[in-house]
Amino acid sequence: MIDALMRSYSDQSLKSIWSSLPPLAQNAVAETCYDLNLKFNQSRFQAKYGSLPSFCDLPKSKPSYYSSWDSWNPKHATRLNLLLFPFGYPEEYIVPEDLAERLKEFVPAPKELTMATLSEPKQEDGLYLRLTEHEALSEVMALLRLCEQGNLRITAKTGMPTAAGRVKIIECLTGEDYFPTEVAYLLNKHSYQQEIGPIKPVAWSRLLKASRYVSPSSKLTSAGIKALSLPPHEVIKHLWGKWLTNSNYDEFNRVSIIKGQNSKKHMTSKPPRRNAIVAGLLDCPTNQWVELETFSNYMQAQGFEFDVSNNPGKLYLCEHRYGSFDYAGYGGWNILQLRYIFSFLFEYAAPLGLIDIAYVHPEDALGDYRDQWGGDDIEWLSRYDGLRAFRITKLGAYCLGMSDEFTPTQPVSSLKLEVSSDLNIHIISGELQVAQKFLLDTWANPTANNTWLLDPQRACQAVERGQNTADFAQFLNQHGDQLLPESVAAFLKRSETNGKALKHLSDAQIFECNHPSTADRIANLDALKKSCFRIGKTQLVVPAKRVAQFKKTVRSLGLGIV
Repeated sequence: MIDALMRSYSDQSLKSIWSSLPPLAQNAVAETCYDLNLKFNQSRFQAKYGSLPSFCDLPKSKPSYYSSWDSWNPKHATRLNLLLFPFGYPEEYIVPEDLAERLKEFVPAPKELTMATLSEPKQEDGLYLRLTEHEALSEVMALLRLCEQGNLRITAKTGMPTAAGRVKIIECLTGEDYFPTEVAYLLNKHSYQQEIGPIKPVAWSRLLKASRYVSPSSKLTSAGIKALSLPPHEVIKHLWGKWLTNSNYDEFNRVSIIKGQNSKKHMTSKPPRRNAIVAGLLDCPTNQWVELETFSNYMQAQGFEFDVSNNPGKLYLCEHRYGSFDYAGYGGWNILQLRYIFSFLFEYAAPLGLIDIAYVHPEDALGDYRDQWGGDDIEWLSRYDGLRAFRITKLGAYCLGMSDEFTPTQPVSSLKLEVSSDLNIHIISGELQVAQKFLLDTWANPTANNTWLLDPQRACQAVERGQNTADFAQFLNQHGDQLLPESVAAFLKRSETNGKALKHLSDAQIFECNHPSTADRIANLDALKKSCFRIGKTQLVVPAKRVAQFKKTVRSLGLGIV
């Protein structure tokens, strides 16, 4: 029998076995032979080819004397078993090293997988198409201005906007949120009803927090002030880079229908997940639409894989005992990884203008979760289930490092301003963008419809916060027909000087002495001449950084401090 088996694996017989296999099985042999570990990776193969080869062809109809059929029956084994052998875990196959070398003499290497693209998204009822690049470039500056004015409120722990903060953010958006208000929110919502809720307001709040442009108290930081003078695309690139590395916020917790996420011990690190998706994005051509199913399959086939949880059994739908993802067939790539990809692209890459998106309402957009316990009562697994396709924008190519430069196409502005010598700024024609209105409000006081009066106090406070008068002067010149009047130029110069009239060096502490003689004795000590200063007959002021030295010296004199 051994001799017969050896003859069946002779050169001609081996080639005959491979040639007799159907194309899908031949591809399985090729993928395994050219794999570094000589293992047949079923998930990658199915993602690349759409289905798996058959190792066992069971009868289409089960004989009556069998209550069930196993997935494997030697009587019905296919010839693929002559080249791929079971090894280790069930349904894991390998090809021996010596056999692989012989097979590679006539088995061609697998074809490289390329990303399939479309010139436009497939049309369907209720399809939304959102072009995001110009929106993002406008919105990011408006939101920074909103934060500068103290009108952006974000919770420190979750990065979510407050109810009032959400309203303010929506007012800054070039368009609405991704779904109209009447679609995204339900009137008189019941606890069992699902609601899409906000997407862009959440994205911008978390992005600004993660970038450290916004402090824990929702104020613009010094880095945020500097960003106001940067080109918008540079600000967006910074936001994107900071988001990729942040560990505070998890995109997956927005898939709130999946419970059990609060235990941090089993949820994986966020940056590696994002890096895997970015690796897939880098293989996408710009200005071409990619369907989400295609992108997901490509990521698996190319090995751009990641885990959302180290222990998916901790996650569940509705009820932990019955809906746990520990059950076979639950919590697969399409449920966990694909939903994470949806959230990452829809809620973060799209608001930043990196991708244009085509999407529908999430209800019944995907039904792949229906077979899981509890899934039949859910209208959608995530608010992003309707994402159908995306395409990388020029801004996206720049932020992803696919392009070294980005030149924004400036929309033609019809805004015309008249700046008069009496320090009034009047709109002659056109409309202000949100960011432009905030800019005028920073330096001037609105006095009438379409009119602002330059205000010394507002201008001084703007300079105090780090604003640049040159940038404001450039904005006025850009939208005016003539140079600024001398009185306005003098006002800005004076504001620049007055806004920096004082400089905060450090904090200090004040000490009250029980008698003027005590104050004299301490203030005249050589060791404390640079550490304390008289501010009255009995009071001494000490810089905060010298308080420790001051107390030590005073106590050495036999004097106590209460």
